[in-house]
Amino acid sequence: MAGNPEHMSTVSNLSAGLKNVNISEQQLRDTTILQQHLTNEVNDQTQISRISAFFQNQPTEGFTLFSHRSAPNGFKVAIILSELNLNYNTIFLDFNSGEQRAPEFVAINPNARVPALIDHYNDNTSIWESGAIVLYLVSKYLNEQGECKLWSNNLVEQSQISSWVFFQTSGHAPMIGQALHFRYFHSTPVPSAVERYTDEVRRVYGVIEMALAERREALIMDLDVDNAAAYSAGTTPLSQSRYFDYPVWLVGDRATIADLSFVPWNNVVDRVGINLKSEFPEVYKWTKYMMRRPAVIRALRGE
Repeated sequence: MAGNPEHMSTVSNLSAGLKNVNISEQQLRDTTILQQHLTNEVNDQTQISRISAFFQNQPTEGFTLFSHRSAPNGFKVAIILSELNLNYNTIFLDFNSGEQRAPEFVAINPNARVPALIDHYNDNTSIWESGAIVLYLVSKYLNEQGECKLWSNNLVEQSQISSWVFFQTSGHAPMIGQALHFRYFHSTPVPSAVERYTDEVRRVYGVIEMALAERREALIMDLDVDNAAAYSAGTTPLSQSRYFDYPVWLVGDRATIADLSFVPWNNVVDRVGINLKSEFPEVYKWTKYMMRRPAVIRALRGE
């Protein structure tokens, strides 16, 4: 039977048929993969076309801010632009379609994150990292206008303001970001991470609360002269002063980038279970005053 030529032919034909079926399935898989690849390429070209079009025909004046609808650091820069009444336009990148990876954008921000800023007045100079952008804006404004309400022409004040800006970018924002990530976005629950970062956020706010409380006490003692002795002796609490709800700022007697840099993150910190009003009352009052500023309102609305 094994030597039956007819049977051998049948087996051979069956094997050949199965082989052909396998080849066809493989070809189908290859074709499907190729079609998907080509579709992705077309989609990618469509997705980055908006970014490419912008870079091929940039404005000749003003600023362009690259941001994202859920990026506090982008809104931080928008607040400063708005406060300085500068002419700017915001491009909110679509992360889902990968616009932040467009080659033209990566060329101005190698970290492929937001924010990034282009100064069209200055040969399309690009700046990335929110702290660097903020310092660039106020320094340029001071150089061109001779004064800047959000900055200072005094070296000592500049160093103090910069210290708070760096504290915000290195300690405040990252800790809130990590607390948000492990609370809402991490693939598996990690309670110890949530606790660790939330505790660190509270520590950071403790630093700010103490600084603002000291500023509050100094203001009251300076302005409420008639009751200063009673405050010093502890017979009258500072909360009784008519200046107890006056705005105080981290540096000097006005809001600067030292203060305003904190606003967007303060606006979302309740999502990690921290109640500024009850836990950090000076921070709460400070934030409330800033949130009422017309320029801040416009910036947070994305206007």
